[in-house]
Amino acid sequence: MKHGPRALPEAIGNELVALYSAGKWAQLVVAADRVTARHPRYLLGWRASGKAFLQLQRFPEAIDRLSRVVELAPDDADGHNDLGNALHGIGRLEDATPSYRRALALSPNSSDACSNFGRLLCAQGQFDEAAAFCQRAIDIDPGAATAHNNLGTALREAGRPTDAEAAYRRALALRPDYLEALINLGTILVELGHWADAMSTYRLAVAMHPDSGVAYNALGRTLSRLADDDDEAARCLERAITLNAYDTTTYAELGNILMRKRRLDAALAMFRRAQELQPFITWRANQAKAEFSAVFLDTPMGGSTPVDYLAGRAGYDRHFHCVIPDTPVNVDLLRGKADVIFNMISNVDDGEDSLRLAVDLVERLGRPTINHPVLIMQTDRETVARRLADIPHCVVPKTVRLAGPVVAAAALTGQYAGFGLPMLVRIAGRHGGDDFEKFDDWEAIADFVSRSPGANYYLIEYVNYRSVDGFFRKYRIIFIDGELFPYHLAIHDDWMVHHFRTDMANHAWMRKEEERFLDDMGGVFNAACQGSLRAVANATELDYGGIDCGVDRDGRIVVFEVNASMLIHDEKNEDFAYKNQYVAKIKSAFDAMLSRRRVSV
Repeated sequence: MKHGPRALPEAIGNELVALYSAGKWAQLVVAADRVTARHPRYLLGWRASGKAFLQLQRFPEAIDRLSRVVELAPDDADGHNDLGNALHGIGRLEDATPSYRRALALSPNSSDACSNFGRLLCAQGQFDEAAAFCQRAIDIDPGAATAHNNLGTALREAGRPTDAEAAYRRALALRPDYLEALINLGTILVELGHWADAMSTYRLAVAMHPDSGVAYNALGRTLSRLADDDDEAARCLERAITLNAYDTTTYAELGNILMRKRRLDAALAMFRRAQELQPFITWRANQAKAEFSAVFLDTPMGGSTPVDYLAGRAGYDRHFHCVIPDTPVNVDLLRGKADVIFNMISNVDDGEDSLRLAVDLVERLGRPTINHPVLIMQTDRETVARRLADIPHCVVPKTVRLAGPVVAAAALTGQYAGFGLPMLVRIAGRHGGDDFEKFDDWEAIADFVSRSPGANYYLIEYVNYRSVDGFFRKYRIIFIDGELFPYHLAIHDDWMVHHFRTDMANHAWMRKEEERFLDDMGGVFNAACQGSLRAVANATELDYGGIDCGVDRDGRIVVFEVNASMLIHDEKNEDFAYKNQYVAKIKSAFDAMLSRRRVSV
C-alpha cells in the first residue's frame, strides 16, 4: 500500500500499513477512519479505508473513500484502479469503465489494471477483448495468478472451456490455495462433464479453506446434482449455512435435497428462508446499461423450463422469483422489475398447484407474460395428444392419463380402452426416460405399477418409427412465436432416444446427418410437413416450447411430445460444436421475443 503524495506522521502510517499487511480489515477501517477524521487532506487514511472496505466487499463505503483518493491524487493509477473495482463490485459497470481506463492511461504496464479491466469487459459480454486484456496482464506479469483466473473466466464465457480449464490450472499452479480459482476450475470441470475431477477440486477447496461457506456450498451443490449421496450433500450445505447464513443458493439447494427425501415441510422452510433473504435472484445484463428488465417465475414444487442457456449472456436484467405456497410476495417490488414476465413453470403433471399460484401472481403483476400459466395447464400429454389428433401429415400416439390403481386393475384384466401391446407406460411428470418403459405383456406392466402404486401414469400407444437402416431418429424442433428452429437430431439403435443415450460421439456419419438437418430442416420436413409442425406448435398456444418427433416409413411425422420443458444448451464437446451456431439462433430469437413483448414503464 503506497503512502501517497502527502505523508502522515511515521507512527500513524506504520500502524495502517501493519494492519493492511496483516489483513485485519475491520480494524483497519476503524483506524483509517480515525485518521481521515483528524487529517482529511492526507491521502493514506482514505486509501487504507477504501482498500479495507473493498476487502470487506462493502462497496458503497469503498466508493466514498476511493472517490476522495482520486480527488486528492488525480494521477494516482492505483486509486483509479481500486475505484473501478468498487464500482464493478456494486454493479455500476458503466461508471467503472472510465476508472479502469484512467488507471491504464496512467500506468499502461500495470498487470493488475489490465486484469481488472479484462474482468469488467467479460462482465459486459466483450469476451474476446476481455481475454486480450487478461493476456496482456499475464505478458506483463506471468506470475499474476489473478490474471490467469480472469483469463479463464473470459475464455469460459467465450465458449472455450478447455482453454479456460488450462488458465485456471495455471492460476492454481501459481497459488495452490486460490479459492476463487478452485471454485472456477470445479465449475468448468462440471461443464465439461468431468465430474470426478470436479469433486476432487471442490474437496480440495474445502480442505484448504475449512471456514469457507463458498467451498462447502460448491461441494454440496455438486453432490446434490449428482444425487449419489444426498446425506453428505446436505451436511455440506448445512455447514455452508453455518459459515455464511446469507447465501440464498445454499438454502435453495438444501431445499431440493429435502424435496427428494419427501420432507416437504422442511424443504419449503428452506425455500422460504431463501426468499426472505432475497426476494429474487438477479442476473445483470452483460452490458453497461440494461435494455430492459424481465422477471422469470420458477417453483421448487414442479418441473420448469431450463433457462440457464436461454436466459444467459443477455442485454437485459433477469430476476428469478420462486412461486412458493403460503409465502407472501412483495408485488410492488416485483412489478418494478417486470417489463415482461417469462413463466418457467412448465410441467402441469407435478406443478399444478404452483401454476395456480402463478396464475394469481401474474394477474396481480399486470405485465405481459410469456407462456402464461393458464396455457401451461393445458399441456399435459393427454390433452396435447387430443389437440393434435387431426393435424395433417402427423401420427399422434393415443395417450391417456390414469391413476396407479386404475392401471393396476387394467393389468389384471389385460385390457384397457382399446390399447394394444406393445405399449409405453410412464409415470406422469417424469422426463429424460425416467420411469418410462415399453411393455409387451400386462404382467410386466402390473409389476412396474406396483413399485409406485400411488403415482399417476400415462398409457401411450407405441408407434414403430424405426428407419429403413434399422436406427431410430428423434428430431427436436423449438418454436418461438410460431417460428421453427431445428435444435438436434438424435440417432439411436433403441426406441427410447435421447441425445445423451446415443453413441453419436463415436460415429461421424451420425453427426454429419445431424449437421445436415440443422443446416437444412427442409431436407427432412418439406413445406407441407413444416406447416404441420407449425400447426402442432400453434395448437398448444404457447409462445415458447419444443416438439420431439420422428418420421415413420410413410413420411408422416410421429409426435412424441410437445411442451415447454425441453432442455436447450450450447455444446462444450468439440465433436458437437457444429450445433452452436444453430443453438445461438434459438437464444437470439428468445431474447428478441422478450424484447418485443415488454412494456415501457
